[in-house]
This record gives sequence, C-alpha cells and structure tokens, in this order.
Amino acid sequence: MVRTAPQTNADQELHIEFLSNLSLSLDRLAGFFLVLSAVTLLVALWPTVMGYWPIMAVAVIHLAIVGWCFRLAWQGYWARQDVFVGREHTRIRTCRKHHQQECSLSTQWLRVIVDRTGREPRLYLAAHDQLHEIGNFLPVDERLEAETVLRNALSRHSAWKSV
Repeated sequence: MVRTAPQTNADQELHIEFLSNLSLSLDRLAGFFLVLSAVTLLVALWPTVMGYWPIMAVAVIHLAIVGWCFRLAWQGYWARQDVFVGREHTRIRTCRKHHQQECSLSTQWLRVIVDRTGREPRLYLAAHDQLHEIGNFLPVDERLEAETVLRNALSRHSAWKSV
C-alpha cells in the first residue's frame, strides 16, 4: 500500500509510506487462531472424556506448533518504508522484522529509476553512485504507483531537468 500523509504547508516534508500487503491484520489472525483452537479442542474433548487423554496432549502440542508457524509467517512478511521528501534532504527509513535502517540523501540530485531487466520491475532512488531500493515487498502495480508518487514529490526540488 502506498500512502501519502497530508501536508499543512509547503515547507513541510512530504511523508510517503510504503506498507506491505498483509491479507490479515494481527487482530484477525489472532481471532482466526482462537476459532481454530476452539474447534480443535472441542473435537479432542470427547476422546479425552472417554479416557484417551493423549489425544488432548497431541491437540495442544499441535495448536502450539500451528500458532508458532502463524506468528513466524505474519512477522516474516511485515515490512514498512517511509520516505520523507524535504527541500534539502530526503530520508528513507526501512523497518523489517528485526532491523531498522535509515539513510539521508540530497533531494536535489535524487532520481527515480525503474529497472525492468528482471521478471518484475524494481524501483530505486539514486543519488550519484548510491542506489536505494524502494518497495521491494510491494506488488508490481503498487511499485509502479510508488514510482509516480516519488517522481511527483521529487520534481518540485530536483536539479534534474526531467526526473
């Protein structure tokens, strides 16, 4: 998802957010896991009442493993990038599961580059010999939307004739 935060005045930095597309929010995933757990435990309850207690133990272990896998899958695909386009400097902040990275570049010399050599186009912000990939976790159509948003944001402050 590509979002642009509203600006109150022209001197303020433009904030562009790039968010990974997760089909389930954390609340919905927790609700789904709760329903799955309730159904599994209800199915395992009758044999447990009949005296086959290992079935309940196996059901609880199974739910623990499934819950851990859901957690890893959800966290593994969580990513976010924030680009703050100012008059002098552009900051890029990338947040992933276990790390956060931030860099600052001169806005006047930034260019938006789309590399179409691979299977999917890749989007970069380039300053001199530095390339910073933007939105590699986004689907292709949103990456191309991000290109348009970035070009429009940088065109006001760019030293290049055509960004």
